[in-house]
Amino acid sequence: MSPDRGSRILYCNSIIAQLQYHLGLLSLLIPLISLTAGALKWNSAIIFALNIVALIPLGSWINRSVDALTVGRSRAVNEFLKSTLGNSVELMIGINAIAQNRPHISQSVILGSVLSNLLLVLGGTIFVSGYDQKRLRFDRTLTTVLSSLMMVVFILLALPTIMDVFPSTKATSADQILLTQRITAVILVTLLLTFLIFRLGTHATMFASTPFSQRDQTRNGHQSRQSQVIQAQIPQSYIGKGPAAIILVTTSVSALACTYYVVNSLSGVASITGMNQSFLAVTLVPLLGNSVKYRYIVVGSRSYNQIELGIRAVINNVLRVTMLIAPLLVLLGWAFDQPLILRFDGFEATTLLLSVVVMTYLISDGRSNYFEGLMLIGTYIIISFSFFVRPEVPMNVIFLGA
Repeated sequence: MSPDRGSRILYCNSIIAQLQYHLGLLSLLIPLISLTAGALKWNSAIIFALNIVALIPLGSWINRSVDALTVGRSRAVNEFLKSTLGNSVELMIGINAIAQNRPHISQSVILGSVLSNLLLVLGGTIFVSGYDQKRLRFDRTLTTVLSSLMMVVFILLALPTIMDVFPSTKATSADQILLTQRITAVILVTLLLTFLIFRLGTHATMFASTPFSQRDQTRNGHQSRQSQVIQAQIPQSYIGKGPAAIILVTTSVSALACTYYVVNSLSGVASITGMNQSFLAVTLVPLLGNSVKYRYIVVGSRSYNQIELGIRAVINNVLRVTMLIAPLLVLLGWAFDQPLILRFDGFEATTLLLSVVVMTYLISDGRSNYFEGLMLIGTYIIISFSFFVRPEVPMNVIFLGA
């Protein structure tokens, strides 16, 4: 990418950012309307549509506030904020699902978030970054470490499902499966803390490595440009830390209220539209709720000519959801006497496993191309359609249960 083209891209991005900032102020009216609709008990479909759309601007402001608050902070604080509030949709849906005794919705949203990241977002990132290039290159060692960790996490999450689907001569009791789930949650959180030490401390140089250029250019001028690009991606504190803290609290509370109405209206929407709740929770909720974050990953990787950063962001999103959000919800249910078990049925567990395997295989050699991105997108579309045509399964089979 020539310096002139890079400058034009950065200039256009700055103009777009300014427009988005002013439009973002006006978009805060959407949550007000959606909360009013929920309070007045409008039609379930209208309540669901307004509140799920309201999560888009709220998510954008949450991310901006987190970025502003993390400037100048330690990397540990940055990671904590991005792991929790950076995945506000999954976290707040889970909290409201526990409060309303409908934890199966939380499980479906977590599954949908993982599938959309591993297939749709990663595929979109690879396609958009490489449609006009012969090949894309990235750090093979780093992606192997992250994908291997993700495989281990999947096995731990699938243990309750395996115990339930493949029992011994005597079926394992629900209490024993619940105990296994809680121990697994504690182990996952411990692994996450150890991974942060690995990532931020003992092996920080591995994660700070300069990404490969997509065009395999290695001249000094290009390397200097890469360094400038990396610095350009550091969050800019256009919001002061004081206002950012106020905005973060306000938008987080609003998002929590919106997700309450999303969870509450989901069954009504399923009855009106004829769709099953699993399809709505697996596809629409994570896609719309995280649309701003997904767009930043896909467009940012193309604009800054750094596919590796996009791949890292996708894998980190999945690890944060599976190693922190899911275990936190299990522990939260334990604290409030709501015994939760992450128990997928055979179809869900298979789709999750295949997504991890396909993603790991495609990035294992440190190279990719736009067609492989299309393959991931096509796989996501097929899986989503399968959830659409699949009949609703009884609650005691697929849902988080006691």
